[in-house]
Amino acid sequence: MKNNISGKSYVGSSVNIYIRFLQYFNTNHLIKKTQIEKSISLIYNSLLKYGYSSFTLEILEYCTRENCIERENYYIKLLNPEYNILPAAGSSLGYIHSGESRAKIVASRLGKKHSLEIKAKISAAMQGKNNPMFGKIRAIGAGKPSQSIIVIDLEKKTETIYNSLNEAATALGIRRTAISTYLYRNQQKPFKERFIFKWHNNS
Repeated sequence: MKNNISGKSYVGSSVNIYIRFLQYFNTNHLIKKTQIEKSISLIYNSLLKYGYSSFTLEILEYCTRENCIERENYYIKLLNPEYNILPAAGSSLGYIHSGESRAKIVASRLGKKHSLEIKAKISAAMQGKNNPMFGKIRAIGAGKPSQSIIVIDLEKKTETIYNSLNEAATALGIRRTAISTYLYRNQQKPFKERFIFKWHNNS
């Protein structure tokens, strides 16, 4: 997840991406984690601060369950994401940092600058078929044709194709998160008993 305003990013992995998306695109979940449970999740705090429209979500790679952590570590080392508190995926499962340790971790990650070497690696990784991400990058809501959606209006009996979630949300006066949740949950019941949302496949 990349903050389009600050340029900072976060790398994560999941064996159930459906559940993971439901968590990230649920403001109540983020608020609970950041306030009730006193979480220091930088990505959660930033999503609440900047809003979903300020972020781009990319699926870097699909892999087997067994390789999930290994591939997450690969991208953490490659991209050096500022929102990741832990230096390696799964390295501190169940470990609770002291207040002083948390402060040091947060400060060290936020103050980090990409070196020329890291920038060169990022540039190289984004080009050619040798890149594991080649052909697998999917930016949700970025306005690309592959992310267009179909909106069926049962009241007006129309079917409209929008180039992105943002475009559809603006045109219909509906929150973008409401549409994305509908799509990721693969809901069948019309939204507000009127709209049906579907991903549009241009291929």
